[in-house]
Amino acid sequence: MKLLGWTRTLRGRVLGAVLLATMCQLGALAFEITQFRRVGASVATVNEAWLPLARLTARIEGQLDRPREARSDLGALLASARAAVVRGQELAEGAEELAHLRAALVQLDDVEAAAAAAASGEAGEGVRRVLRDEVLQLGALSEARVSALSQRTARAQAEAVRVSLLLAGISVPLGALLLWLAGTALRPVGTLTAQVRRLEAGERPGPVDVGGDDEIAVLAAAFDAMARAVDERDRNLQAVSLQLRRVLDSLLPAVLVVEAGEVRVANPAAAALWGLSERDSLPGALGGLAEGRHELLEGERTLEVVVAPFGEAGRILVGEDLTERLRDRERLVRSERLALVGQLLAQVTHEVRNPLNAISLHAELLAEELGAPEQQALLATVATEIRRLEAVTERYLDLARRRAPELAAEDPTALARSVAALEEERLRRLGVEVAVTGPESESVEVDGNVLRRALLNLVRNAAEAGAEHIAVRVERAGPDLLIRVTDDGPGLDPATAARVFDPFFSTKARGTGLGLAVTRQEIEDQGGSIRVRSEVGAGTSFEISLPVGRS
Repeated sequence: MKLLGWTRTLRGRVLGAVLLATMCQLGALAFEITQFRRVGASVATVNEAWLPLARLTARIEGQLDRPREARSDLGALLASARAAVVRGQELAEGAEELAHLRAALVQLDDVEAAAAAAASGEAGEGVRRVLRDEVLQLGALSEARVSALSQRTARAQAEAVRVSLLLAGISVPLGALLLWLAGTALRPVGTLTAQVRRLEAGERPGPVDVGGDDEIAVLAAAFDAMARAVDERDRNLQAVSLQLRRVLDSLLPAVLVVEAGEVRVANPAAAALWGLSERDSLPGALGGLAEGRHELLEGERTLEVVVAPFGEAGRILVGEDLTERLRDRERLVRSERLALVGQLLAQVTHEVRNPLNAISLHAELLAEELGAPEQQALLATVATEIRRLEAVTERYLDLARRRAPELAAEDPTALARSVAALEEERLRRLGVEVAVTGPESESVEVDGNVLRRALLNLVRNAAEAGAEHIAVRVERAGPDLLIRVTDDGPGLDPATAARVFDPFFSTKARGTGLGLAVTRQEIEDQGGSIRVRSEVGAGTSFEISLPVGRS
């Protein structure tokens, strides 16, 4: 049973067939070697013993026909014959051959005895006849053994040829069977190899069905299990990779993974912030940053970049635009400061307005009682100053109120022209021209009062700063309304331009420093912004940006 189980395996079948073929070949080889040894021994015996003995016997027989005085030394010939027989005994194999050689020695003894008797001169014709008969018998024995051994050699050769042909006849079908077994057994290996190459190329191989229960079948089943595990792992990795990519793409900060100066991974935020995508070269400004946190200024933008090592030789850069955050922080600080100032001013204004009202009332009463022109002029001056103080307190209250925007449909171009028309007489006396351009008859949702106060404040400031031409341009920029007020006045130095929106900062001798501060606060309360660009000797430009909707 164990043997049958062993032959069920591919290795057992192949090795069994190879072992059987090898045993047949070894058997044929052993048989041929044995036959050749026997033939070799027979040939050696013939060549070394029987043939020399036959020749020597023929020479002895020839010497017997000569006269005694003409004969050669028979003793030397007989000694040579005995030596040949002894050599034959040393080479011979088999009892039969040794027996014949011993018989040859006995016969030589008889010949030597007869020769000795003939040599004494006492023997007659009978002794010579006996010697001749002994010699003839020895020669006949030699010739018979030569003939017998020659026939045996021929039979051994024929038998070796038959056996070789028989074994060859067995080996050829056996070899064909072995080739068929190898081809049948190795055919699934080709199928399995093709599936392995498909798996190596990244494809999904199908199931490998090779049948049977041998090693190839076990290997195919193991490969199927491995392919399923690899496929499952790939799906999990793809799902995780997709999830990580979604997380990376949803991050607000810009993320770059860089190796050897080349961007390997970039999320959409990186493309928006730096205009970089995968396979782009990293700009020198970013490539030269050391590990750690950095703050970069790019024009009007403030960027924060964190550099950290990634992998063996890579780096990861995380960047974020802090411009709006810093502006919001600055806006919050400014708003809190204005709120605090507004509260203080509101309290002060409340305390001041009551005495001002009383003074104004008593001044009016005095004006009714007094009729002298000089006295009336003095009271008129008092009334003017009281009204100026009331206007100042009203501005302080505007700063403290922080009213909610009141949106309504307005035509911004018409609104700007109405402001220019309102100030036309005053501007004409100052020698200032105002030009308003923009789209006609387009209504948008804005707080008209805030926009009107802002334009009025900017136009008056430009005129009072010494400008001769003021250009107001209204335009749309996507969802925003842009209004630019540009003048040709003396301009502002950078330090002054940086402080124009600060509360209580003014370049005018009698200015309160609240106009632009209140204007910016009201515009920012609507979600907009106001910016200034100025250069000494080249005029000043204010840009108001407001988010609006079409009416």
